[in-house]
Amino acid sequence: MLKGAIAHRYAQALFEIALQGNLDAIEAELQELTQLFEQNAEVAHVLYHPHISLSVKKDLMRKIFAGELSVTVGNFLNLLIDRRRQNYLPDIAQEFTRLADGARNVVEAKVTSAVPLNDIQEQRLQKELARITGKNVRMVKEVRPELIGGVMIKIGDRVMDGTVAFKLQRIRQSLSHA
Repeated sequence: MLKGAIAHRYAQALFEIALQGNLDAIEAELQELTQLFEQNAEVAHVLYHPHISLSVKKDLMRKIFAGELSVTVGNFLNLLIDRRRQNYLPDIAQEFTRLADGARNVVEAKVTSAVPLNDIQEQRLQKELARITGKNVRMVKEVRPELIGGVMIKIGDRVMDGTVAFKLQRIRQSLSHA
């Protein structure tokens, strides 16, 4: 719970600053930072290690991102390092994206299917989800063959499960209780 509260507080502060400037650019920079730390174990090790001095961490980030980060995101990263909150960066970036999506009237829908959806199916599903939610929908697709057929959609904490595997599970449960 504490992790989420901290991430929300920092994301909210950066979001308020981003609203005055370029929301999309700051979001993209946060995503790049997060990806770098996820993909480069050595950089992540230095950044997250508790016994490496703050000045070494800041110097490393300055060298890696020389001229690539905006002043806002660079200062934000330095603030996180100063306050020893750099390990919250992935959570902060995720929360920032959620806040930015809210400002843009966008909702993320995680769509899981047994087989990849074709373009027509994706368009129809996206149109229907936009109608249901009243928002623009960004779909994140995942394929899981064990679902057998159908689609499972997760929007926020709401799940709509129309998969064959789920229906078979419900039939199995009702037969076992009968």
